[in-house]
Amino acid sequence: MSKSKKKRVGVGAILARIFVVILVMIVGGIASFFGVRTFFLSKFEKEKKEEVAKQLEDENKERVDVVLMQAGDSMAIRIYHNKNQQMIYIPLRSDMKLSLTDSGKKAMEQELGESVKSAAISDVIKATRDQGDVMKEQVEETLGIGVNSYEIISDDDLAGLVDDAGEIQVDLEQTITYDDTSGRSVTLTAGENTLDGEAVLALISNESMISDENDHVTLIGDILVEVSKALSDQTLSDYKDYMKNYYKTVDSDKSYNDVKSYLKRMHSVADKNYNYKILEGREDNGEFQLDTDAAKEVFDQLLSEEGDLESVLDNSEAASTEESTEEDTNSSKDISIEIQNSTKISGLASNWRDKLMEDGYTVGSIKTNRQGELTHTKIIIAEKGMGEDLKSYFKNPEYEVGEVTSGAKICIILGTEDEI
Repeated sequence: MSKSKKKRVGVGAILARIFVVILVMIVGGIASFFGVRTFFLSKFEKEKKEEVAKQLEDENKERVDVVLMQAGDSMAIRIYHNKNQQMIYIPLRSDMKLSLTDSGKKAMEQELGESVKSAAISDVIKATRDQGDVMKEQVEETLGIGVNSYEIISDDDLAGLVDDAGEIQVDLEQTITYDDTSGRSVTLTAGENTLDGEAVLALISNESMISDENDHVTLIGDILVEVSKALSDQTLSDYKDYMKNYYKTVDSDKSYNDVKSYLKRMHSVADKNYNYKILEGREDNGEFQLDTDAAKEVFDQLLSEEGDLESVLDNSEAASTEESTEEDTNSSKDISIEIQNSTKISGLASNWRDKLMEDGYTVGSIKTNRQGELTHTKIIIAEKGMGEDLKSYFKNPEYEVGEVTSGAKICIILGTEDEI
């Protein structure tokens, strides 16, 4: 009896041990499974986060940012292409008519005491000065584009921000006199001027000094580009500090944190990639009516990541005038040019070759002319009318129709007065 009991106990103990081992294996297997699962899930989540971060970084590089800027009685659109690092401004005439949304009509009715469907930019600014979102909405309605954010700059802040950017050089078409904040009369003569913040404020705000509003808006474009170039001359650290202060100063629905991720690329925009475009339209009874079809074509290119920016910006330059078109037609840049040095000035021909080639001309060869020293540069051309665009390079060039032995169509024989 006793032996049989012991035997059963022994078998039971063995079975119990086997059960425990199996249970441990099962539990261990489950724990191992979840451990492996947790490991791979963690790895997957990390890789996913890295993938998302890369996608966001790539999207940020492709970004086209559109901002409405307002100062004084003026507005401008700032377009930044992060992909190809282009900054383009669209200064808007203060007398340009804006189509109004319901919020714009309400604001204008409160300002004017009457209901209107459209209003000049200067009037819209007065009615919505403290409502940047409403101001932005009217511009979107008129131009048919989406605007990411707005920046409203007070007069006092504008002068300070320009001074912080640094003095700028602007070429004025006419002599302008204005009173600064202390009441002192200041005169800016026609030609190149160094402008501080107060001068920029006067030029942007008091358009009555410039009779032609198209000239005024062009000047604003020049100023915006030159201020941007001055900022790009700062160190990256100073530029970031400036932008941090800028967004603290202006009234905007965007903060410094919203832009800081691409400030480094903005800072490295090349001077040649700061440009502006003047929108086309017509004046009607003292108001500027925008050519909406032409504006759409412009914005279709400017707001596309793959847009043809150069073709759009070319239209805003003087090359679109009849005079410039004629110059382009008679350009000598695709004609082979030979340069000869008739002087005793060493290296003069090679200096002129470098200068002309830098400007896009094709210089085939340079030689020494031993037929006597000239004072005035002589330009020998194969056909009458050739080389007219070269005239501006030399002080008193003399033209002569003739043949060049080297086969070039134009030969420039340098005189002593054109030393460089």
